[in-house]
This record gives sequence, structure tokens and C-alpha cells, in this order.
Amino acid sequence: MQARDLTVQPPRRWSEEVGSIRWLPRLIDKTRAALAGTLGDYLYGQSPMDRELLRALGLRYREFTRIVLEAPDDAAVLAVLESEIPDGVRRARLWSAALPRRHRLFLFAIDVDDGYAGGFWSALKRPSNALASLAIRLLKRAYPSKATQVDGRSPPSGP
Repeated sequence: MQARDLTVQPPRRWSEEVGSIRWLPRLIDKTRAALAGTLGDYLYGQSPMDRELLRALGLRYREFTRIVLEAPDDAAVLAVLESEIPDGVRRARLWSAALPRRHRLFLFAIDVDDGYAGGFWSALKRPSNALASLAIRLLKRAYPSKATQVDGRSPPSGP
């Protein structure tokens, strides 16, 4: 599966599902982009929402990175998760079901920032992107991620 270039387009929307788990497709997109060096202004290794899903699954970033690195597509990622951590998949589905209720405002802000919220809200995209981009760059500089280091190797740093 080819990595999305997140410098050009956003990852899949938070509401998309793989195996009845919201956020998982987005996390897979961000993982593949981080490995390809095309993560852009998105976080991988520092995202609290990613961390929540990984915690539900019972995984760390590096473990998830290895799974995605070795899997050709979303179905293969899910198959590994279901075979290796079935209880984690069950917990992730429960977490996913509660996601829209628990994080409504945060998810709306992500939709605006990624361009998934249309109409009036699309006018907020440019200013919110500029602020978010600055904040993300400062965060990445202050707290560099090692989440994609597999076997001591880092991914490329750019496209």
C-alpha cells in the first residue's frame, strides 16, 4: 500500500473505520506517511488521540509501526491485530464507539483543519492551518518522535 503524502492531502477522516475501529485508518495513514517521510504537519509519536487508540489496543508506537511496515494494506494490519491482540481489538472497538461523544469538539476542529468541514467552516481552514502548522512545528522540534524507529533505523526526513 502506497503511503499518502500528508504534505499534499490529509489522512483519512477520523470517522472512517477498519474493522469497526474509528481512527485506525487515519493512524495507518499517518504511520505510512511518517515512514515515507511525507508526514508534513501531522503528528506521529506525539498525538494524544493516536496514543489513546494504541493504549486501547495495548500497543506502543514502535510495535504498531512494525505491524504497518510489514502489512501490505489495512486488512493485513487488522488481521495481525486480531490474531495477536484480540482483547486489544475488542477494547479499541469500545473506545471507537465512544470517540464521537467524548471528543466532539476536538474532532470538529480536526475536520475544519483537514478541510472535511465544508460551508462556512471552510473559511476557517486557512487561519487554523497557519496556527496549527506553527504549533506542530514547535512541538516536533521540542519533542522529536522516535516512534518510527524500527530496528534502530529512522525513516527518511522528507519527500
